[in-house]
Amino acid sequence: MNLIRDLKELLLPRLCPVCGKLLMQSEDTLCAFCAIGLPRYRVTNIFDNLLLRMLWDRADIKKATTYLSYNHFSPYHKLIIDIKFHGRSDMAIRLGQWAATGAAGQGFWEGIDALVPVPLTRWRRWRRGYNQAEMLAHGMAEATGLPVLSLLRRTKYRSSQTRLTGEQRRKNAEDLYKASVPDEWRGKHLVLVDDVMTTGSTLANCAKALLDADPSATISVFPLALAQ
Repeated sequence: MNLIRDLKELLLPRLCPVCGKLLMQSEDTLCAFCAIGLPRYRVTNIFDNLLLRMLWDRADIKKATTYLSYNHFSPYHKLIIDIKFHGRSDMAIRLGQWAATGAAGQGFWEGIDALVPVPLTRWRRWRRGYNQAEMLAHGMAEATGLPVLSLLRRTKYRSSQTRLTGEQRRKNAEDLYKASVPDEWRGKHLVLVDDVMTTGSTLANCAKALLDADPSATISVFPLALAQ
């Protein structure tokens, strides 16, 4: 088995996605230097923080947290690019595990019943091969034991939000999502999972869709990163 592993690493060397350095056998996903330097976002109060303030006037959100601070000009930007566009579903799962473990220390998972990933259009999911938010949620599920529920669907295709202004993002995300909540999951505390929160429009509209489908639900949010 060691020979097979060594041959695999010779033919397909594991590289740190941030700095490009060859990973040692003891290093997991990132090199030790880049792992230490992860731009973690400090959330001191899961019931009152910047994420919640960005969402409160648009949706009823109970609590929120995030794992990373996202800056397009940072080398850590490559992590988001890899999980969204370069087929690194394995990295999304690992980041989800790390994020969930970090949130456990905040007491974030107390009272939570399930994880709900933000959906992609069928075309975009087919093109990428997976939904990165769903992979993040599965990583969180591995760390917490919570189920992952596909309660949301994206009803329309619209252009990517990547290059839109804040107001354009809000308009682009309106009426994009519908939810269906089975009887056994009604009245539960659900956590919306996404990759990057910028203006909060996507998460707010997903939360509203869930609450329209089940007014008795409680909604919290957990994007992997918050754009700065």
